[in-house]
Amino acid sequence: MGRVSGKKVVITGGAQGLGACFGRMLAAEGAKISLTDINIDGARETAEAINADHAGAAIAIEHDVTKRASWEAALSEANDFMGGVSVLVNNAGIGTWGNIETETDDGWRRTQEIDVDSIFIGTQLAMPYLKDNQPGSIINISSVAGLIADGMMLSYNAAKAAVWMMSKSIALHCARSGYDIRCNSVHPVFTRTPIIDPIVELGGGGEKGEKKLTRQIPLQRLGEPEDVGYCILYLASDESRFVTASEFKIDGGITAQ
Repeated sequence: MGRVSGKKVVITGGAQGLGACFGRMLAAEGAKISLTDINIDGARETAEAINADHAGAAIAIEHDVTKRASWEAALSEANDFMGGVSVLVNNAGIGTWGNIETETDDGWRRTQEIDVDSIFIGTQLAMPYLKDNQPGSIINISSVAGLIADGMMLSYNAAKAAVWMMSKSIALHCARSGYDIRCNSVHPVFTRTPIIDPIVELGGGGEKGEKKLTRQIPLQRLGEPEDVGYCILYLASDESRFVTASEFKIDGGITAQ
């Protein structure tokens, strides 16, 4: 217990799925948590569930990650609640399906806006808070789709690859500036969260759809949110003080093939 005691964590996309899991796991290890999401009702439910087990550990903040003004307000509220921000988990994102012939302008732009632009805006605005609360950690949720391509995931491949490289650039800037702030990217494979539901449906739905996905994974199963959560816990903690500009593959071995 207490691996992240004293850490002040902002998690975007905290209403459900991976973000909610990260919030629960980090709060259980002593962190204060600000869960931000455009789905404020879902974020409040998650924060209430965390507070039932860890009184006063979490708050929900309504937040559109594509808007600079919304980031400014969310970070200010998180700072007021936690007395600072020392960890930023850029988790909010969408999955998209389309190839170079079928993808639309709107689909392309929306994917880049939510999955890439939000991390640029949010991290830039979070830097003053992180500098005031060192040691700091920036954790960007990418995907194995940022490392290996699929002909039907054009926008998502491009966005998640951008997150991978942006994380390295941020890490190098912080290191060369003498900041005790690290930045790493995390690359999950298909994980049992709502974001994979459309892909499961495309594969026939239910067990059949899941089996089609897991056939590609050497460990022959979907990832569970906790599989990713343990990596986030490590990166948020001081156990990873010498780890920066790295990518963490939580992928059941798929990128080794």
